[in-house]
Amino acid sequence: MSSGLRAVTRWERLIIWRLCRLRWQYWFFVSLILLVALPALFYPPVFLQLLENKSFDARFLMRGPHQISDKVVIVGIDDQSLEHIGRWPWPRKKTAELLSLIAAGGPKAIGIDMLFSEPDQGQGASALADVMVEYRKLGMPKGVFTAYLQKKQRSLLEDAHLAAVIQKAGNVVLPVGMFISNQKTTADIPDVLYDFSFMLVKERPYNIPLVAQKALVPIEDFSYEAAALGHVYTQYDLGGAIRWEPLYIKIGELYMPSFSLELARLYLGYAKEDMQLLAGEAIVLKDQVIETDRSGRVLIDYAGPAGTFKTLSALDIFQGKIKPSQLRDKIVLLGVTALGGTDTHVTPFSHMPGVEKQANVLENILQKNFLRDEEFTKSSIVLFVLLSAVILLIFIPKGKMVHGSIVTVLLLLLYLTATQYLFEVYLLRVDLLTPSVAIILMYSVMTAVRFLTEERIAKRIKSLFSNYTTEKVVDELIAHPELAKLGGTNRDVTVLFSDVRSFTVFSESRSPEVIVHYLNELLSAMTDVIFEWDGTLDKFVGDEIMAFWGAPSLQEDHAALGTACSLSMLKRLAQLHQKWADEGVEPLDIGIGLNSGEVLVGNIGCEHKKMDYTIIGDHVNLGARVEALTRKYDAYIIITEFTYEKIKDAIIESESGSMRLVTSVGEIDNIRIEPLGDVKVKGKANAVAIYRVSCS
Repeated sequence: MSSGLRAVTRWERLIIWRLCRLRWQYWFFVSLILLVALPALFYPPVFLQLLENKSFDARFLMRGPHQISDKVVIVGIDDQSLEHIGRWPWPRKKTAELLSLIAAGGPKAIGIDMLFSEPDQGQGASALADVMVEYRKLGMPKGVFTAYLQKKQRSLLEDAHLAAVIQKAGNVVLPVGMFISNQKTTADIPDVLYDFSFMLVKERPYNIPLVAQKALVPIEDFSYEAAALGHVYTQYDLGGAIRWEPLYIKIGELYMPSFSLELARLYLGYAKEDMQLLAGEAIVLKDQVIETDRSGRVLIDYAGPAGTFKTLSALDIFQGKIKPSQLRDKIVLLGVTALGGTDTHVTPFSHMPGVEKQANVLENILQKNFLRDEEFTKSSIVLFVLLSAVILLIFIPKGKMVHGSIVTVLLLLLYLTATQYLFEVYLLRVDLLTPSVAIILMYSVMTAVRFLTEERIAKRIKSLFSNYTTEKVVDELIAHPELAKLGGTNRDVTVLFSDVRSFTVFSESRSPEVIVHYLNELLSAMTDVIFEWDGTLDKFVGDEIMAFWGAPSLQEDHAALGTACSLSMLKRLAQLHQKWADEGVEPLDIGIGLNSGEVLVGNIGCEHKKMDYTIIGDHVNLGARVEALTRKYDAYIIITEFTYEKIKDAIIESESGSMRLVTSVGEIDNIRIEPLGDVKVKGKANAVAIYRVSCS
């Protein structure tokens, strides 16, 4: 257990260390994005709400239609019905006939999705009304004849037929239109609503209901014969689609249940007293709780596009093609489904008749599968966005660009998959757009900051090191700029000193132009060899060359590289000797000394004026002293015991029996190392063992 805790602590320290080393630009821009994105989750601007709604609709399309129950059946007044029976609206007598046929099938509840707010008189009733008007104009007293005419008029009203059918069915729910505006006016409450509103209401302090100023109710004959009245107010989201359903509307002091809610109550066999409203929180249907938002709304889980629910043609009902068993114990919704009907709405799937929207809400109530827009998901999203910011700050500024891109794509895919999974399996609506945009923006900004800062760093590194070392090493430093840290740092390196022998004698008999020509030729050739073996050129001091390995780029085999480079320098020198002999020029010889150990490496000098990347320390001085011993021991290359200890494991025996020096850059065959004994050099209290290195 304790070792596991220590492992976690090390990872935490590594992450904190990496985050603390980031440039301020990363923290600034990431913080700015978070300061904008996180509040937008709770208070999104209009354009963001619109885009979020579209992404929500896309989740329906990705999921596709899902299976529904057979509890809801739609009887549609479709194009075929209008073609055979006549244009809409039909006479009330015809509607009464259709309702009577539906009721005969034995459904548990019938919902008529039509507003009957005005009476409909037949021709006979209208003629009797004209007779009574003329009768009153004559000034005759009212009597038995007037009462007879009024009674006869009522019997001829077509509405009476429909009212009688509604009464006989005993399970018909009629719609109530609601008018909602932002104007604060006194509500005009029809008396009939007092009988059909919620009986048991408890208002929560966070209740923010939708408030109506006026209601359009069915005519009195229908209202009092109906089993229930329910509002059919439709709330459109930004973009014009219907995503929410208000399960109640407040008008005055009354709370009016929705059309679908009343149908569900009748279907379940609950009395009005079994339904309780916890305004701003939930609706309790006996033992079922329907959670709502603070405005009494629920998020509709549409089962599919138009035509998902079983729909029967009204014409087939009239013609007896529908068996009564198809309606028995169902909820029957009667409404207009004809193309071009005025009651058509936009949903996440498609355009849909209003009656089928009601079917979806009914299905949600009965199957308890409304979508949920939970507040706790906001907190989870905030945590995910913050965690994503930390992950991106870890990978993008310091890691490889491809790794940062992969991590960003994985975060987006993870979030998109999670939102779709929560939507389909747990019926949770989770904001998709804002977190995704925040992640993309953080990636883009961090990548831009990295590009701009790294370009500046790359230029500085190139200007500092292009004259010191190879392009390969410079590229590595650009990829890992921390290796080229300004200032000094301790590093284990191998230093090489090379000096021209008898240069004074060579220069005495030649003009300055000739001396410079041949010296430049020698130094250029030796520098090329140093770069071939990934060395760092420190400086030229007259006819002396100083180079080293192990900095600025880390090189584990720096001693082997330096030794191999020295042998290659001798081979290149032999080629120069042949060339100079052909030109009749006395050849120049060199001596090389190598030493390995810890030194101080960095940019040393006056900042902004003159700085050199160099190494200093006792081991540097020892390398210079060893090079001076090459004349005494008549050796081209001498290395110290410190260098020898580092290269002996890199020397292997070949099949021919010769010794081969193996490095990360290349190999040198036929290498020989001879001990020269111990010497005491200036500045060292103890003697140092030295070795001659050569190859055939």
